Amino acid sequence: MKSFKDFEITPVIENFVGEKINTAKILDKEIVVKGYKIQPSKFENRGDRLDMQIEYRDEDRVVFTGGKYLIQMIEKVPKDGFPFKTKIIKNGEHLEFA
Repeated sequence: MKSFKDFEITPVIENFVGEKINTAKILDKEIVVKGYKIQPSKFENRGDRLDMQIEYRDEDRVVFTGGKYLIQMIEKVPKDGFPFKTKIIKNGEHLEFA
């Protein structure tokens, strides 16, 4: 009979690590985006929320944003494109990757 360990199944850890950082603090600064997930906002009628695992100043950090243009852009990054360097910039009234 097989043992569970013979299946070599490992858990998929979906929690991000590091302290939360506000997008305003990293605006126009180079970051490394390591991963992301999109989920419904915790606020009613706010749409989706983008959660990103980033590296900023050699530290793992977590960013939460409802920026719809950031969501649209990051969804187009191929899975093998992570991690990648970028900046979050303000273009008019919205945020986007540069």
